[in-house]
Amino acid sequence: MNPYHLTGPSVVSFSGGRTSGYMLRRILDAHGGTLPDDVLVCFANTGREMPATLDFVRDCGAEWGVHIHWMEYRWAPGGPSFEVVSHNSASRDGEPFRQLLAGKSMLPNPVARFCTIELKIRTQKRFLRSLG
Repeated sequence: MNPYHLTGPSVVSFSGGRTSGYMLRRILDAHGGTLPDDVLVCFANTGREMPATLDFVRDCGAEWGVHIHWMEYRWAPGGPSFEVVSHNSASRDGEPFRQLLAGKSMLPNPVARFCTIELKIRTQKRFLRSLG
């Protein structure tokens, strides 16, 4: 059994790092180079990513022929939300992170890792729910 062969609906959370890129490449290879329709790849930009990271995410999608869904945390009047972005429109000056901090009374730390939870995990979850 190949651990990179995904069955059923799946989400690949692509961080934009080298090991994440390696994982995505192995998943693609396990599926003959093309992901099944029920496997989505998501990248949640915090607005504090290095420019090389944003370029790497863009390049992986282009080189490997895989659609990577780019998204960012947004604060909306009804509460936290998200916005679909691209390499060109992605925040580069920390806007999603600043919006998150504006609603908190403390900074993230190793005990209260709310930045990872909100900016990445819950943002991707909101995006997926919007797809049904």
